[in-house]
Amino acid sequence: MTFTTSRFHYDVKSMRLRCLGSLMLFLLAWTLAVPAQGRVVTVEEGSGAGLLVHQGGNCYVILPTHLHRRSMDGIRLGSESAGGPIGTARIVHVAPDASDISLGVVRGGLEAACGDVWSGLPRALGDQIRPGTELMLRRPRQRVFEGRRLVVHSSGPDLVRLMPAAGERADLFGGTSGAVAFFGPTPVAMILQADGAAEALAIRMDTLRALVRQVLGEGTTTGLGDTGSTTARVAVPPPGDAVSLPPGDPLEAVQWSAHPVDGAVDPVAMLEGDGAWVFHLGEAPVHLTLRLSETDRLSRIRLRSAPGTGAAVPRRIGIVTDSSTDPARPRPSQIPAPEMTPDGEFELRLGERFAHTVTITIESSWGGGSPVRLDEVSID
Repeated sequence: MTFTTSRFHYDVKSMRLRCLGSLMLFLLAWTLAVPAQGRVVTVEEGSGAGLLVHQGGNCYVILPTHLHRRSMDGIRLGSESAGGPIGTARIVHVAPDASDISLGVVRGGLEAACGDVWSGLPRALGDQIRPGTELMLRRPRQRVFEGRRLVVHSSGPDLVRLMPAAGERADLFGGTSGAVAFFGPTPVAMILQADGAAEALAIRMDTLRALVRQVLGEGTTTGLGDTGSTTARVAVPPPGDAVSLPPGDPLEAVQWSAHPVDGAVDPVAMLEGDGAWVFHLGEAPVHLTLRLSETDRLSRIRLRSAPGTGAAVPRRIGIVTDSSTDPARPRPSQIPAPEMTPDGEFELRLGERFAHTVTITIESSWGGGSPVRLDEVSID
């Protein structure tokens, strides 16, 4: 077979373009079919789904409120594959105005497989999900997850109506609530209800993000904020439901930077179980230094703040350990710590380190409220 040099170059160029086009189509199809893993989870054994996000070192799930109804704790979550990690959620926020969106703190095996950073959710989708846009739905179905191609039928500022794409079965029912529609790897909408097998109503992810921002957003996190508005936004169990922490190692409160408010106790009495240390938090962080009876190898630090009491729950926490017994020669070591969750739980695993003193710094509170409350400290 013979051919001219020019025809050879043309054929090679044409072949490359065809190959490149095929590769691009393959990558697009693969991206749509395989959204980011470890983000969508089952709720209550497949009755619906939720979206995992992490913020401040903790794992949260966003889900439709009607999936957990009046239950606020022990909401069962499962991964998309049989035998995968499981967990539970405690609801800490129910969005207002019948938006049908809740936020829960996730605990259990799913914590290690949490999703994207909350701040990475779309802030403004604009017309990116205009009518005709094709999306990939990720939903649980009979103990497995499946993908379904959907098309945006109509789109408003908060909600979109989705329909099966050409060639897809009309089966938008049973377990579709909370399923997430992706545009490529980006979550763009969460199903709230299926009006029938052939259409579903979903909340736009930028609208959903704005609702959750009332809790997870930084906003005003210090100062003398309105505690009443904080407790109105954060759904918490009754104070009587709290479980006391195990005692841990003997501790002595040696220094603190904020006096208790009237009717509250100081950290010394708090460690003895005589009440909560409630104090005002202004622009400056509040410090509490605790001393162990001897230099010891630590593995865990836990704090608890009872929510729903009229005082705010701490949020950003700083931890510094010091193994020195000579105040003139300190050997401080700062440890990255997660935030306390809105339900008043904080746990930091240290991976074993020696310490004689531990300084706890409370840098902010949930919602910026003050005074702030600390009920218990346990170190072991």
